Amino acid sequence: MRRRFAFSFICVVAVIFSANELIGQNNPGAKALQNANKLFSVRNFKEAIPEFETVVQSGSANAEVHYKLGKSYASLDHINERIKGIAHYEKAEQMGISPLPPNFYLDLGDLYFQDEQIKNSIAAYEKYHNNVRDARQKTEVKLKILQAQNALEIMRSERNVSIKQLEPNVNTEYTEYNPVVSADESIMAFTGLRPNTGRTRTGEKMIEEIFISQNQLGAWSVPQKVDIKVETNLGTAGLSADGQEMIIYLQTGPGNGDLFIMRKEGTGWSRPVTMGENINTRFNETTASLTPDGKTLYFASDRPGGYGGLDIYKAEKQADGSWGKAVNLGPNINSKYNEDAPFIHPNQQILFFTSNNPEKSIGGNDILKADLQPNGWGPSVNMGYPINTTSNDNYFTLIADGSRGYFSSDRKGSMGGQDIYKLEMPEDYETIPLTMIKGRILDAETHKPLKTKIYMIDNKTKEKIDYVYNPNPETGDYLVILPPNKNYDMIIESDGFLPYTLNIDVPNQTFFYQLYQKIFLKTIRQFDVVVGQEVEVKNAFYNTQKEQVKENRKDFEAQLIRSDSIDAYELMSSLIEAGDQQGIDYLVELLARLDPLDAVEFDEGKNDKLQAAKRIYYFDESDESKFEQKVVDGQTIFSLPTMFVTKEAREQKIKAKEIIAAEYDKKLLNKTVKIYFDAGKSELDKKYLSELNVLLEALRNNQGLGIEISGFASQEGDADFNKKLSNERAIAVLNYINTRGVVRRRIIAKGYGATKDESASKEEGRRVEAKIVELNLSLR
Repeated sequence: MRRRFAFSFICVVAVIFSANELIGQNNPGAKALQNANKLFSVRNFKEAIPEFETVVQSGSANAEVHYKLGKSYASLDHINERIKGIAHYEKAEQMGISPLPPNFYLDLGDLYFQDEQIKNSIAAYEKYHNNVRDARQKTEVKLKILQAQNALEIMRSERNVSIKQLEPNVNTEYTEYNPVVSADESIMAFTGLRPNTGRTRTGEKMIEEIFISQNQLGAWSVPQKVDIKVETNLGTAGLSADGQEMIIYLQTGPGNGDLFIMRKEGTGWSRPVTMGENINTRFNETTASLTPDGKTLYFASDRPGGYGGLDIYKAEKQADGSWGKAVNLGPNINSKYNEDAPFIHPNQQILFFTSNNPEKSIGGNDILKADLQPNGWGPSVNMGYPINTTSNDNYFTLIADGSRGYFSSDRKGSMGGQDIYKLEMPEDYETIPLTMIKGRILDAETHKPLKTKIYMIDNKTKEKIDYVYNPNPETGDYLVILPPNKNYDMIIESDGFLPYTLNIDVPNQTFFYQLYQKIFLKTIRQFDVVVGQEVEVKNAFYNTQKEQVKENRKDFEAQLIRSDSIDAYELMSSLIEAGDQQGIDYLVELLARLDPLDAVEFDEGKNDKLQAAKRIYYFDESDESKFEQKVVDGQTIFSLPTMFVTKEAREQKIKAKEIIAAEYDKKLLNKTVKIYFDAGKSELDKKYLSELNVLLEALRNNQGLGIEISGFASQEGDADFNKKLSNERAIAVLNYINTRGVVRRRIIAKGYGATKDESASKEEGRRVEAKIVELNLSLR
């Protein structure tokens, strides 16, 4: 059945357990266990569940029962039921299930992931990866780990949006998906999965039908089924802006289908008409979106010649009314995975679509967005959490004013398989964003500010940007305001140094961004002769709608212009457009008081959002002595070769990891030291110093390694006291390591409170564990 999102299960080879030790003839769960095992063996998981639950209630369940019960829950269609399997997988693991089913940790990782327990899912996937030998299975689980890491990152920055399920008269216990809405939000069509009455076109238990609902003073009416006389599966694919034309999908063969168009006729719809040979092929065309003028069609197809799976294409209507040749939208939109359900905004500048690309998705299918740029579509971006979740979020459509969107999802809390949701769009999707750079230029040796002049050049127009505020000679701070989707050269002249250029690429973002930047300059000398200069750049790029740097507001007026208020940035856009220099200067003064650089973490080991790149220019090297000529306002400036910070930061990081990976013996990672403490105390006993010194020696000899320090407390006392005590114990060990030459960047230290192991002795609870870890993996 087309585009259904059923939970996938891997058939596990039966695990042989001895049931004799579990039950006896007089055990009340004996009969239930026999029934449950029979049902489980024939994969009748739904009916096996109550039988296994009876065994659990009888108190005679072992690891096998909990595993099978967890597996049975995981097989169900509804996510709210599936995640009940987590507790039983955990119980089976705790009880020491043996032998371990081949896909145990893979299945557990999937359940954790669906329940948005992302860190637990990563841990389970990694256990599976470490146990499995098949290369294909290793590759598949690596993609799951990548997607989980994406989810962890994106979900940290939860968006403040309002998402609501539509009324129960629209959503049911079954599946509703692919809502298509007219531009004025007066009509909505969607696909509903309904039980087959036995008198319908297929022999399947569930069939797809198309329903129409009307907007009645903000509430959607009871949907009416559209009577379409066909003998195959069908579904919504698109709706014209005026709601007068509906594009539908009709199945034309096993796994394949075409796009057809129907027109409104009175109270009904015309017969479906094919969209022609340039749109439809013998492969699968699934969904489509028309521009308001009806002249351009965006659609999804898995025809040959694409990037892989379903791709999104565009076709233009010809003078005779037919559709022209389809053009692939290219690699910024399409990938080797599936890109489906395109929706072109009425302004024809924004494209929304669905993708299961694990490099961009946070789980299953996600809704992505791309903006039209002068040279084509820009890179797509994830619309963030909770618009997207670890479940399938699909088929996004937006009304004309951009204030509200509709989509379908099988997320937790849904009434059926998939439900239809309404999204109040974030304000930043309706504004023209800017990028503000706040930076500081310092002497790397004295950390004192340098007298500097900055020029910002638009690389497309070759024009100088006027809104650059040169560094304050007392602080070295500067501020630059830039529009989006531009590439700039930042030419810097600092006293005592040759001019140098940094390239800055501002994305076509949908939010107001802030780039916090520190530049360190250092003179390179040999025998007191200057032979070159070093330029080190550290960039911290923040999305002000998601992440904010904590700060002390300096005055009341600055408090009125908070970093999460788009009004300030809209005002700046207006002031720039009006050329109001006095207003710009005043607003800049207030903005400059927000998010001071001192509140930003510029330590690479503590800020995973930091870009750091360093370049040393030796003046006697011919490849570095080729000065670039930069023309600024008719004046020629000779600059050292341009430093492309983003690219060089990435390359230098990769190179550093390669060096680190080759420097040490992997056996060092097996070294762990346990330090025990007296009850209620956090003083480090000297008897452990010799063991810690062994770790210190390994760290001194291997700069690519770090140390992880984990503090614990026994279970006496309240949680706050135990947390404080475990922190103090970890700090005691940290201080010893730190004061002996190991910088904090190489140390991970955390107190975990009372030990979770209830079987641990009191002495075992009062401990700190210190172990060697890979610096490039653990501290990035």
